[in-house]
Amino acid sequence: MVKGPGKRRYARVPQYAAAVRVALAGVGRMGSAIAGRLRAAGHRVTLYDPALPAGESAVSLAAAARNSVITFLCLPDAQAVESSLSGLIAAAPPIVVDLTSSLPSTTRRMAAALAPVGVEFLDSPLSGGVAGARAGTLTAMVGGDPELLERVRPVLAAFATNVRWAGPAGSGHATKALNNALSAASLMGTAELLVTAVRHGSTESAVLSTFNAGAARSQNSEIKFPRDVLPRTYAAGFTAALMVKDLASALRIAEERSAPAPFLAGVRAAWTEAGEAMGPEADFTCVHEVIDVRGRGTVTGAQPLAGADVEALCRALASLNLLAAREAMRVATAEGLDRQRVLGIVNSSTGRSEATRSRLAGEVDGPALAHAAELARAAGVWAPLTALATARE
Repeated sequence: MVKGPGKRRYARVPQYAAAVRVALAGVGRMGSAIAGRLRAAGHRVTLYDPALPAGESAVSLAAAARNSVITFLCLPDAQAVESSLSGLIAAAPPIVVDLTSSLPSTTRRMAAALAPVGVEFLDSPLSGGVAGARAGTLTAMVGGDPELLERVRPVLAAFATNVRWAGPAGSGHATKALNNALSAASLMGTAELLVTAVRHGSTESAVLSTFNAGAARSQNSEIKFPRDVLPRTYAAGFTAALMVKDLASALRIAEERSAPAPFLAGVRAAWTEAGEAMGPEADFTCVHEVIDVRGRGTVTGAQPLAGADVEALCRALASLNLLAAREAMRVATAEGLDRQRVLGIVNSSTGRSEATRSRLAGEVDGPALAHAAELARAAGVWAPLTALATARE
Protein backbone atom coordinates (compact mmCIF):
# COMPACT_ATOMS: atom_id res chain seq x y z
CA MET A 1 0.00 0.00 0.00
CA VAL A 2 1.26 3.53 -0.81
CA LYS A 3 0.89 6.08 1.96
CA GLY A 4 1.51 9.79 1.90
CA PRO A 5 -0.27 13.12 2.21
CA GLY A 6 -3.87 12.47 1.29
CA LYS A 7 -3.01 9.01 -0.07
CA ARG A 8 -4.48 5.63 0.71
CA ARG A 9 -4.39 3.29 -2.24
CA TYR A 10 -2.81 0.16 -3.62
CA ALA A 11 0.29 0.86 -5.70
CA ARG A 12 -0.75 -1.98 -7.98
CA VAL A 13 -4.12 -3.56 -7.83
CA PRO A 14 -2.99 -6.38 -10.06
CA GLN A 15 -5.20 -8.00 -12.62
CA TYR A 16 -8.12 -8.85 -10.37
CA ALA A 17 -8.37 -12.37 -11.76
CA ALA A 18 -8.55 -13.78 -8.24
CA ALA A 19 -11.26 -13.06 -5.68
CA VAL A 20 -11.49 -9.42 -4.64
CA ARG A 21 -13.37 -7.90 -1.74
CA VAL A 22 -16.00 -5.55 -3.16
CA ALA A 23 -18.87 -3.49 -1.80
CA LEU A 24 -22.05 -2.78 -3.73
CA ALA A 25 -24.36 0.07 -2.77
CA GLY A 26 -27.81 -0.15 -4.32
CA VAL A 27 -29.42 -3.56 -4.62
CA GLY A 28 -32.47 -3.11 -6.77
CA ARG A 29 -33.18 -5.35 -9.75
CA MET A 30 -30.00 -4.30 -11.55
CA GLY A 31 -27.85 -4.29 -8.41
CA SER A 32 -29.03 -7.70 -7.27
CA ALA A 33 -28.24 -9.20 -10.69
CA ILE A 34 -24.77 -7.63 -10.61
CA ALA A 35 -24.19 -8.92 -7.07
CA GLY A 36 -25.08 -12.41 -8.24
CA ARG A 37 -22.61 -12.21 -11.11
CA LEU A 38 -19.84 -10.91 -8.85
CA ARG A 39 -20.38 -13.72 -6.36
CA ALA A 40 -20.50 -16.32 -9.10
CA ALA A 41 -17.11 -15.03 -10.27
CA GLY A 42 -15.71 -15.66 -6.79
CA HIS A 43 -15.59 -12.09 -5.49
CA ARG A 44 -16.45 -11.41 -1.85
CA VAL A 45 -19.40 -9.01 -1.88
CA THR A 46 -20.72 -6.82 0.92
CA LEU A 47 -24.07 -5.18 0.17
CA TYR A 48 -25.46 -1.87 1.33
CA ASP A 49 -29.09 -0.94 0.77
CA PRO A 50 -31.48 0.22 3.52
CA ALA A 51 -34.32 -1.51 1.66
CA LEU A 52 -32.79 -4.96 2.19
CA PRO A 53 -34.07 -7.21 4.98
CA ALA A 54 -32.21 -7.02 8.28
CA GLY A 55 -28.93 -8.90 8.17
CA GLU A 56 -28.50 -8.71 4.39
CA SER A 57 -27.11 -5.17 4.33
CA ALA A 58 -24.19 -3.50 6.08
CA VAL A 59 -25.28 -0.91 8.61
CA SER A 60 -23.96 1.95 6.47
CA LEU A 61 -22.23 2.66 3.18
CA ALA A 62 -19.04 3.45 5.10
CA ALA A 63 -19.20 0.08 6.87
CA ALA A 64 -19.65 -1.74 3.56
CA ALA A 65 -16.90 0.17 1.76
CA ARG A 66 -14.28 0.33 4.52
CA ASN A 67 -12.68 -3.05 3.79
CA SER A 68 -13.39 -3.21 0.07
CA VAL A 69 -10.86 -2.90 -2.72
CA ILE A 70 -13.59 -1.72 -5.10
CA THR A 71 -16.85 -0.08 -4.07
CA PHE A 72 -19.56 -0.12 -6.72
CA LEU A 73 -22.43 2.37 -6.69
CA CYS A 74 -25.64 1.25 -8.42
CA LEU A 75 -27.99 4.01 -7.30
CA PRO A 76 -31.19 5.60 -8.65
CA ASP A 77 -29.78 8.93 -9.86
CA ALA A 78 -27.12 11.64 -9.58
CA GLN A 79 -28.61 13.03 -6.37
CA ALA A 80 -28.26 9.64 -4.68
CA VAL A 81 -24.66 9.43 -5.86
CA GLU A 82 -23.84 12.80 -4.31
CA SER A 83 -25.56 11.73 -1.10
CA SER A 84 -23.08 8.84 -0.87
CA LEU A 85 -20.09 11.18 -0.70
CA SER A 86 -19.80 11.47 3.08
CA GLY A 87 -19.84 7.70 3.56
CA LEU A 88 -17.21 7.22 0.86
CA ILE A 89 -14.94 9.87 2.36
CA ALA A 90 -15.29 8.23 5.78
CA ALA A 91 -14.40 4.78 4.43
CA ALA A 92 -11.87 5.90 1.79
CA PRO A 93 -11.91 2.66 -0.23
CA PRO A 94 -9.10 2.53 -2.81
CA ILE A 95 -11.43 2.56 -5.81
CA VAL A 96 -15.04 3.63 -6.41
CA VAL A 97 -16.81 2.66 -9.64
CA ASP A 98 -20.14 4.39 -10.25
CA LEU A 99 -22.50 2.17 -12.27
CA THR A 100 -25.37 4.64 -11.85
CA SER A 101 -26.82 6.44 -14.87
CA SER A 102 -25.71 9.76 -13.43
CA LEU A 103 -24.54 13.14 -14.76
CA PRO A 104 -20.99 13.93 -15.91
CA SER A 105 -20.94 17.10 -13.80
CA THR A 106 -21.74 14.99 -10.71
CA THR A 107 -18.98 12.55 -11.64
CA ARG A 108 -16.40 15.31 -11.86
CA ARG A 109 -17.44 16.71 -8.46
CA MET A 110 -17.28 13.26 -6.88
CA ALA A 111 -13.86 12.50 -8.33
CA ALA A 112 -12.49 15.87 -7.16
CA ALA A 113 -13.91 15.42 -3.65
CA LEU A 114 -12.57 11.87 -3.24
CA ALA A 115 -9.09 12.39 -4.67
CA PRO A 116 -7.70 14.14 -1.53
CA VAL A 117 -8.43 11.04 0.59
CA GLY A 118 -6.75 8.75 -1.95
CA VAL A 119 -9.88 7.35 -3.63
CA GLU A 120 -9.75 6.75 -7.38
CA PHE A 121 -13.07 7.12 -9.22
CA LEU A 122 -14.50 5.75 -12.45
CA ASP A 123 -17.92 6.37 -13.95
CA SER A 124 -19.12 3.18 -15.62
CA PRO A 125 -22.82 3.28 -16.51
CA LEU A 126 -24.24 0.14 -18.06
CA SER A 127 -26.39 -0.70 -21.06
CA GLY A 128 -28.28 -3.94 -21.60
CA GLY A 129 -30.90 -3.97 -18.85
CA VAL A 130 -31.58 -6.44 -16.08
CA ALA A 131 -31.58 -9.35 -18.52
CA GLY A 132 -28.10 -8.38 -19.67
CA ALA A 133 -26.93 -8.09 -16.06
CA ARG A 134 -28.21 -11.57 -15.25
CA ALA A 135 -26.52 -12.99 -18.33
CA GLY A 136 -23.32 -11.02 -17.73
CA THR A 137 -23.50 -9.42 -21.18
CA LEU A 138 -23.78 -5.72 -20.30
CA THR A 139 -21.96 -2.90 -22.08
CA ALA A 140 -19.95 -0.69 -19.70
CA MET A 141 -19.17 2.86 -20.89
CA VAL A 142 -16.26 3.95 -18.70
CA GLY A 143 -14.98 7.43 -17.95
CA GLY A 144 -11.79 8.21 -16.05
CA ASP A 145 -8.17 7.06 -15.96
CA PRO A 146 -7.69 4.36 -18.64
CA GLU A 147 -4.95 2.70 -16.57
CA LEU A 148 -7.36 2.38 -13.65
CA LEU A 149 -9.92 0.87 -16.03
CA GLU A 150 -7.43 -1.82 -17.01
CA ARG A 151 -6.93 -2.69 -13.34
CA VAL A 152 -10.65 -3.11 -12.69
CA ARG A 153 -11.57 -4.57 -16.09
CA PRO A 154 -11.37 -8.21 -14.88
CA VAL A 155 -13.93 -7.44 -12.15
CA LEU A 156 -16.22 -5.60 -14.54
CA ALA A 157 -16.01 -8.68 -16.76
CA ALA A 158 -18.12 -10.55 -14.21
CA PHE A 159 -21.17 -8.72 -15.55
CA ALA A 160 -20.07 -6.80 -18.68
CA THR A 161 -18.73 -8.45 -21.82
CA ASN A 162 -18.27 -5.15 -23.68
CA VAL A 163 -16.18 -2.72 -21.61
CA ARG A 164 -15.35 0.48 -23.51
CA TRP A 165 -13.32 3.49 -22.43
CA ALA A 166 -15.30 6.64 -23.25
CA GLY A 167 -12.80 9.31 -22.20
CA PRO A 168 -11.96 11.39 -19.10
CA ALA A 169 -14.09 11.54 -15.96
CA GLY A 170 -17.77 12.01 -16.78
CA SER A 171 -17.45 10.70 -20.34
CA GLY A 172 -19.09 7.39 -19.48
CA HIS A 173 -22.16 9.08 -18.05
CA ALA A 174 -22.43 11.48 -20.98
CA THR A 175 -22.10 8.66 -23.50
CA LYS A 176 -24.72 6.54 -21.70
CA ALA A 177 -27.25 9.39 -21.62
CA LEU A 178 -26.78 10.10 -25.33
CA ASN A 179 -26.91 6.41 -26.24
CA ASN A 180 -30.21 6.03 -24.41
CA ALA A 181 -31.61 9.18 -25.99
CA LEU A 182 -30.91 7.63 -29.39
CA SER A 183 -32.52 4.37 -28.27
CA ALA A 184 -35.59 6.28 -27.07
CA ALA A 185 -35.97 8.02 -30.44
CA SER A 186 -35.61 4.87 -32.53
CA LEU A 187 -37.87 2.77 -30.29
CA MET A 188 -40.74 5.26 -30.36
CA GLY A 189 -40.21 6.15 -34.02
CA THR A 190 -40.24 2.50 -35.06
CA ALA A 191 -43.43 1.94 -33.06
CA GLU A 192 -45.15 4.94 -34.65
CA LEU A 193 -44.43 3.91 -38.21
CA LEU A 194 -45.01 0.20 -37.66
CA VAL A 195 -48.44 0.89 -36.16
CA THR A 196 -49.17 3.26 -39.05
CA ALA A 197 -48.42 0.54 -41.59
CA VAL A 198 -50.49 -2.05 -39.71
CA ARG A 199 -53.48 0.31 -39.46
CA HIS A 200 -53.32 0.53 -43.24
CA GLY A 201 -53.55 -3.27 -43.50
CA SER A 202 -49.89 -4.32 -43.63
CA THR A 203 -48.48 -7.26 -41.69
CA GLU A 204 -46.24 -6.45 -38.73
CA SER A 205 -43.55 -9.01 -39.54
CA ALA A 206 -43.39 -7.97 -43.19
CA VAL A 207 -43.05 -4.28 -42.37
CA LEU A 208 -40.42 -4.94 -39.73
CA SER A 209 -38.44 -7.03 -42.21
CA THR A 210 -38.57 -4.13 -44.65
CA PHE A 211 -37.35 -1.71 -41.96
CA ASN A 212 -34.45 -4.04 -41.16
CA ALA A 213 -33.46 -4.43 -44.80
CA GLY A 214 -32.33 -0.83 -45.20
CA ALA A 215 -31.69 2.58 -43.69
CA ALA A 216 -34.56 2.35 -41.16
CA ARG A 217 -32.79 -0.40 -39.20
CA SER A 218 -31.80 0.10 -35.55
CA GLN A 219 -30.93 -2.04 -32.55
CA ASN A 220 -34.56 -1.71 -31.51
CA SER A 221 -35.98 -2.92 -34.81
CA GLU A 222 -33.45 -5.76 -34.97
CA ILE A 223 -33.63 -6.95 -31.36
CA LYS A 224 -36.44 -5.57 -29.23
CA PHE A 225 -39.26 -5.59 -31.75
CA PRO A 226 -38.89 -9.27 -32.72
CA ARG A 227 -38.14 -10.33 -29.13
CA ASP A 228 -40.34 -8.07 -26.98
CA VAL A 229 -42.90 -6.25 -29.14
CA LEU A 230 -44.27 -8.59 -31.81
CA PRO A 231 -44.97 -11.38 -29.26
CA ARG A 232 -46.41 -8.70 -26.90
CA THR A 233 -44.20 -9.84 -24.01
CA TYR A 234 -42.82 -6.32 -23.43
CA ALA A 235 -40.04 -7.59 -21.17
CA ALA A 236 -36.77 -5.90 -22.16
CA GLY A 237 -36.03 -5.15 -18.50
CA PHE A 238 -35.84 -1.33 -18.54
CA THR A 239 -38.60 0.92 -17.21
CA ALA A 240 -40.32 3.89 -18.79
CA ALA A 241 -39.27 6.02 -15.81
CA LEU A 242 -35.60 5.21 -16.40
CA MET A 243 -35.90 6.14 -20.06
CA VAL A 244 -37.45 9.50 -19.18
CA LYS A 245 -34.66 10.04 -16.62
CA ASP A 246 -31.93 9.31 -19.16
CA LEU A 247 -33.53 11.65 -21.68
CA ALA A 248 -33.60 14.33 -18.99
CA SER A 249 -29.90 13.69 -18.34
CA ALA A 250 -29.04 14.08 -22.03
CA LEU A 251 -30.92 17.37 -22.14
CA ARG A 252 -29.27 18.54 -18.91
CA ILE A 253 -25.88 18.01 -20.55
CA ALA A 254 -27.09 19.89 -23.63
CA GLU A 255 -28.27 22.78 -21.44
CA GLU A 256 -25.04 22.91 -19.43
CA ARG A 257 -23.05 23.05 -22.67
CA SER A 258 -25.43 25.42 -24.53
CA ALA A 259 -25.92 22.81 -27.27
CA PRO A 260 -29.38 23.12 -28.89
CA ALA A 261 -31.29 19.82 -28.97
CA PRO A 262 -34.91 20.66 -29.86
CA PHE A 263 -35.71 17.29 -31.42
CA LEU A 264 -34.43 15.39 -28.38
CA ALA A 265 -36.47 17.75 -26.20
CA GLY A 266 -39.52 16.69 -28.19
CA VAL A 267 -38.54 13.03 -27.74
CA ARG A 268 -38.44 13.58 -23.98
CA ALA A 269 -41.88 15.29 -24.01
CA ALA A 270 -43.38 12.40 -26.00
CA TRP A 271 -41.82 9.81 -23.69
CA THR A 272 -43.09 11.69 -20.64
CA GLU A 273 -46.63 11.52 -22.06
CA ALA A 274 -46.26 7.85 -22.97
CA GLY A 275 -44.81 7.09 -19.54
CA GLU A 276 -47.82 8.63 -17.85
CA ALA A 277 -50.07 6.41 -19.96
CA MET A 278 -48.21 3.14 -19.30
CA GLY A 279 -47.02 3.84 -15.75
CA PRO A 280 -43.44 4.58 -14.66
CA GLU A 281 -42.60 0.95 -13.80
CA ALA A 282 -43.86 -0.44 -17.11
CA ASP A 283 -41.25 -1.91 -19.42
CA PHE A 284 -40.22 0.78 -21.88
CA THR A 285 -41.10 -1.43 -24.86
CA CYS A 286 -44.74 -0.89 -23.78
CA VAL A 287 -44.48 2.40 -25.67
CA HIS A 288 -45.58 0.32 -28.67
CA GLU A 289 -48.72 -0.74 -26.80
CA VAL A 290 -49.51 2.88 -25.92
CA ILE A 291 -49.25 3.89 -29.58
CA ASP A 292 -51.07 0.77 -30.78
CA VAL A 293 -54.05 1.31 -28.47
CA ARG A 294 -54.43 5.08 -28.74
CA GLY A 295 -56.85 6.05 -31.46
CA ARG A 296 -57.66 2.46 -32.42
CA GLY A 297 -61.12 2.27 -33.97
CA THR A 298 -61.51 6.04 -34.38
CA VAL A 299 -60.76 5.83 -38.09
CA THR A 300 -62.21 3.27 -40.47
CA GLY A 301 -61.39 2.49 -44.05
CA ALA A 302 -57.72 3.45 -44.09
CA GLN A 303 -56.40 2.77 -47.56
CA PRO A 304 -53.96 -0.14 -48.11
CA LEU A 305 -50.36 0.90 -48.60
CA ALA A 306 -48.68 0.84 -51.96
CA GLY A 307 -45.03 -0.05 -52.30
CA ALA A 308 -44.14 3.64 -52.50
CA ASP A 309 -45.93 4.25 -49.19
CA VAL A 310 -43.92 1.59 -47.39
CA GLU A 311 -40.73 3.00 -48.85
CA ALA A 312 -41.72 6.44 -47.58
CA LEU A 313 -42.23 5.03 -44.08
CA CYS A 314 -38.73 3.51 -44.23
CA ARG A 315 -37.17 6.79 -45.34
CA ALA A 316 -39.11 8.66 -42.67
CA LEU A 317 -37.87 6.33 -39.93
CA ALA A 318 -34.30 6.66 -41.18
CA SER A 319 -34.74 10.43 -41.06
CA LEU A 320 -36.01 10.33 -37.47
CA ASN A 321 -32.93 8.36 -36.45
CA LEU A 322 -30.65 10.73 -38.34
CA LEU A 323 -32.18 13.82 -36.71
CA ALA A 324 -31.68 12.30 -33.27
CA ALA A 325 -28.12 11.23 -34.05
CA ARG A 326 -27.13 14.66 -35.35
CA GLU A 327 -28.37 16.35 -32.19
CA ALA A 328 -26.78 13.74 -29.92
CA MET A 329 -23.40 14.19 -31.63
CA ARG A 330 -23.74 17.97 -31.34
CA VAL A 331 -24.18 17.54 -27.60
CA ALA A 332 -21.27 15.05 -27.46
CA THR A 333 -18.96 17.53 -29.18
CA ALA A 334 -20.02 20.34 -26.84
CA GLU A 335 -19.33 18.04 -23.87
CA GLY A 336 -15.80 17.46 -25.19
CA LEU A 337 -16.29 13.82 -26.11
CA ASP A 338 -14.45 12.20 -28.98
CA ARG A 339 -17.14 11.89 -31.65
CA GLN A 340 -15.75 8.76 -33.28
CA ARG A 341 -15.27 7.05 -29.93
CA VAL A 342 -18.86 7.85 -28.93
CA LEU A 343 -20.20 6.51 -32.22
CA GLY A 344 -18.12 3.37 -31.78
CA ILE A 345 -19.63 2.76 -28.34
CA VAL A 346 -23.17 3.55 -29.50
CA ASN A 347 -22.74 1.15 -32.42
CA SER A 348 -21.97 -1.66 -29.98
CA SER A 349 -24.95 -0.77 -27.79
CA THR A 350 -28.67 -0.07 -27.76
CA GLY A 351 -28.58 3.36 -29.42
CA ARG A 352 -27.26 2.15 -32.75
CA SER A 353 -29.06 2.74 -36.00
CA GLU A 354 -28.05 3.00 -39.63
CA ALA A 355 -27.58 6.73 -38.95
CA THR A 356 -24.87 6.03 -36.38
CA ARG A 357 -23.38 3.13 -38.33
CA SER A 358 -22.96 5.41 -41.35
CA ARG A 359 -21.35 8.13 -39.17
CA LEU A 360 -24.38 10.37 -39.85
CA ALA A 361 -24.20 10.13 -43.65
CA GLY A 362 -27.18 11.12 -45.78
CA GLU A 363 -29.87 13.76 -45.55
CA VAL A 364 -33.18 14.09 -43.75
CA ASP A 365 -35.99 13.30 -46.21
CA GLY A 366 -38.60 16.00 -45.64
CA PRO A 367 -41.12 14.75 -48.23
CA ALA A 368 -40.99 11.21 -46.81
CA LEU A 369 -41.57 12.56 -43.29
CA ALA A 370 -44.53 14.61 -44.50
CA HIS A 371 -46.01 11.59 -46.28
CA ALA A 372 -45.52 9.38 -43.22
CA ALA A 373 -47.17 12.00 -41.01
CA GLU A 374 -50.15 12.12 -43.37
CA LEU A 375 -50.45 8.31 -43.38
CA ALA A 376 -50.40 8.34 -39.57
CA ARG A 377 -53.11 11.02 -39.40
CA ALA A 378 -55.26 9.13 -41.90
CA ALA A 379 -55.08 6.01 -39.72
CA GLY A 380 -55.58 7.83 -36.40
CA VAL A 381 -52.08 6.97 -35.13
CA TRP A 382 -50.48 9.00 -32.36
CA ALA A 383 -47.09 9.74 -33.97
CA PRO A 384 -45.49 12.63 -32.05
CA LEU A 385 -41.94 12.12 -33.29
CA THR A 386 -42.98 11.87 -36.92
CA ALA A 387 -45.04 15.05 -36.54
CA LEU A 388 -42.20 16.86 -34.78
CA ALA A 389 -39.63 15.86 -37.39
CA THR A 390 -42.01 16.91 -40.17
CA ALA A 391 -42.52 20.33 -38.59
CA ARG A 392 -38.75 20.79 -38.26
CA GLU A 393 -38.32 20.11 -41.96
